Amino acid sequence: MAETAPSIMKSLFQGEILEELAFPYPTMDPEEADLVRIITDSLSRWAEDNFDAAEADDHARYPEGTLESLAELGLFGLNVPEEYGGANLSSTAFAKIYGVLASIDGSLPVTVGGHSSIGLKGLLLYGTEEQKRKYLPDLASGKKLAAFALTEPGAGSDAASIQTRAVRQPDGSWLLNGQKQWITNGGEAEFFTVLAKTPMEIDGETKDKITAFIVDWGLEGFTKGPEEHKLGIRASSTVSLFFDNVVLSPDSMLGEQGKGFKVAMHVLNSGRLSVATGVVGSAKANLKELARYANERKQFDRPIAEFELIQEKIARITVGTYVAESMAYLTTGLIDRGDVDYSLESAICKVFASEMGWEMADESVQLMGGLGYMKDYPFERDLRDARINPIFEGTNEILRLFIALAGMRAPGEYLKQLGRALRDPIKGFGFLADYAISRVREVVTDTHLGAAHPALREWSDRFTRYVERFHRSVDSAIMKFGKGVVDRQLMLQRFADSAIDLYGMLAVLSRVTSRIHAVGEEGAKHDMDIAQIYCDGAWRRVRRNLRQIRRHQDRSVRRLAAHMSDRQMYDFPL
Repeated sequence: MAETAPSIMKSLFQGEILEELAFPYPTMDPEEADLVRIITDSLSRWAEDNFDAAEADDHARYPEGTLESLAELGLFGLNVPEEYGGANLSSTAFAKIYGVLASIDGSLPVTVGGHSSIGLKGLLLYGTEEQKRKYLPDLASGKKLAAFALTEPGAGSDAASIQTRAVRQPDGSWLLNGQKQWITNGGEAEFFTVLAKTPMEIDGETKDKITAFIVDWGLEGFTKGPEEHKLGIRASSTVSLFFDNVVLSPDSMLGEQGKGFKVAMHVLNSGRLSVATGVVGSAKANLKELARYANERKQFDRPIAEFELIQEKIARITVGTYVAESMAYLTTGLIDRGDVDYSLESAICKVFASEMGWEMADESVQLMGGLGYMKDYPFERDLRDARINPIFEGTNEILRLFIALAGMRAPGEYLKQLGRALRDPIKGFGFLADYAISRVREVVTDTHLGAAHPALREWSDRFTRYVERFHRSVDSAIMKFGKGVVDRQLMLQRFADSAIDLYGMLAVLSRVTSRIHAVGEEGAKHDMDIAQIYCDGAWRRVRRNLRQIRRHQDRSVRRLAAHMSDRQMYDFPL
């Protein structure tokens, strides 16, 4: 992916709205949509007749033949090109199937996603033709399962601190040593994408740089630990990997030496989006059950669906699901274009959907009352399964910092140029003139989303107004803190949360606009209700977050946290 590729969110940080990327809302090719329906119908029938999610959870393993059945359904080769035996589906089509898989059980999408979204993704993106022909046919057919190995006991979100090392030998082979932890599919996989540090000569100095490798199961010195005992997603495989002088062939390197971090980031972009679409699939299935239960369950001689507090829960879960779905499928549409940088968008989708999914699972148990707490019903299992989503594929805390800092990069470079121009106004006259014109334009132009339907004008105007305020706040923070902005994590979190809400507003406005064009305002009235509920809350949250950039309690928070860290106990006597 080119570094200069356009990005909706990176442009938004600069105060620019790339309407042409968001409108009209993307749709699937009809022929591919028919294929997806065939696959999902087959998947649903298989699950109804052959898969017991509660049994898989109880025994912490899939029933015999489950992986073979998924392979027969073609689920392990959905994103693999046809020339290697796959279905070559678009990102949108893959996500649709993935969502249906998640509606059946929480572990199944983890296994399929661990294989397709991250396990073999590096091979698809960076593998040589020889590597692809060697491995992809078996991976696409499900004959072999794939896994992605980055995390270590001392290296989670801080990927640069990994200790696994690969050293090139005189004959061109590599000697791999180290340990990986919590590897999805690790117990079943035979193909591994492993990230390791490799010593490189750079400017006369030897430095360690991360490199990606293909590692085959069965190599001498490569062993696996026992299956981990997990809170949720219990049927999926999670183990540690150990490498003790494992010899890798000279052609085992994936991509260029020292470019493994880039490989990992592009792989994780895919994995994060899969988390989001999986949550959406699970949420839609839960909503169906909740609505049915609320209509059947009676208290005080009335269905509980008639009580406003229950209605509010169902409405809130519905809105959250709709927004997460809108964001996710706007992003898959960007991927399917092939010319867009979607790194921020995928991170935003993962953060929003995973937190919405956790809230939904929690509220579902609450709405069900005592029944929701019992293992006889799926809601307690859904709650346990949902808890991992804000953690893996990058914790939401780290992703918020990534969203804010990656978004600030371009405005920071622009302001750096402005600073140089101000120091030498004659030499920088042209740049200063452009800057002055852009500021005048911001003041005198009454902008709005021209592509949004007129019925949504109130919310599209709110969106454009707060994009401008967001941009100005970003500029102010960069000018005030400079490089020190990296350490202002509470402030960065506010910028990230503002960016998430702005992307949510844009996705919803685009989707509802397309819906109105398709069925008219009356036909889209419930979509418009969702737009009103979400957008009214979103712009208020953005306003609050931007205000708290200047007025906040961060100093008190830091002081109290430091006190508790020093004391390591609660010491506030009554």
